Amino acid sequence: MSWAVVARKDFEDAARSKMLWAITVLFVLTTAGGMYAYDAMNTNPSAADAINWLGTPASLIIPLAALVVAYLAIAGERESGSIKLLLGLPHTRGDVVFGKLVGRSVVVGVATVVAFVAGAAVLLLNYGTVPVVDFAVLGVLTLLFATAFVGIAIGFSSLAATRSRAMAGAIGLFFVFQLIWDFVPLGVFYVVEGGLPTGELPPWFFLVQVLNPKNAYSTLSTLLINENATTQFEAVLGEVPFYLDTWFLFVILLAWLVVPVALGYLRFRSVDLS
Repeated sequence: MSWAVVARKDFEDAARSKMLWAITVLFVLTTAGGMYAYDAMNTNPSAADAINWLGTPASLIIPLAALVVAYLAIAGERESGSIKLLLGLPHTRGDVVFGKLVGRSVVVGVATVVAFVAGAAVLLLNYGTVPVVDFAVLGVLTLLFATAFVGIAIGFSSLAATRSRAMAGAIGLFFVFQLIWDFVPLGVFYVVEGGLPTGELPPWFFLVQVLNPKNAYSTLSTLLINENATTQFEAVLGEVPFYLDTWFLFVILLAWLVVPVALGYLRFRSVDLS
C-alpha cells in the first residue's frame, strides 16, 4: 500500500509544521467557544438548540480550513521540485494523489474530532446533558463535509502547476461556495423564467442551491438533527423529487469528494514534471 506511506508522511509533516495544531485550535474555538457564546447570547436555550446552531459556523470554518490545509499538497511540491523525489520512490502518481487526500483528510478529521469532544464538554457543562445521537450524527456529517472540501482542494492542487495558482484557486473556490453560488439559482431562474422568483419554485431551483456542498451540508444537518425543522424545500412547486431527498444530499457531498480528485488525477498522471 504505497499510498499509505505517502499519507502517513503527509500527516507527520503537517504535525511537525504545526498545521495540525493550528487547525485544531481554530476548530475548538469555533465549536466549543461558539457554543458557549450561543448559550450566553440566548435566553433559555436547550442542548438541542445549541447543536442545531453548530452547523452554521461549521459551514464557514470547515471549508476555509480544509482548503488551506490541502491546496498546496501537490502544487507546492511541484513548484519546489520535491515531487520528483517523491515519485522517484516506488510511488505512482495515483499513490501520491490518493495518499495526499488521505493524509490531509486525517489532519482535518483529527481537528474536527477534538473540536467536537470539546463541544460535548461545553454542552455537558452548560446543560448537564449531551444529546449523544444528534451530536454524533452532526459529527459524522461534518467529517464528510470536511473530507469533501479536502477532496476539492486536492483535485485543484493536482491541476495547478505553481503555488500562486493553487492559492488563487483556493481563494476563488472559497468565495464561490460561500458568496457567489447563492446568486446562481437566481440568475438561472431569471434567464429561464424572465423574472425573479416569488412564491413556490420549481424543484430544479433548489437542486442548483444544494449542489453547493456548503448548502447540502447545512440542509442535511437541519433535516437529520431536527425532524420538525422546515427547510427551503417547503416552497417546492408540486411534489418533492428524489434529487431533493435526504439520501441524495449525501450523494452530492460524496460527488464533491470523488469527482474533483478524479479530474485532478487524470490531469496529474499525464502532466510533464520536468
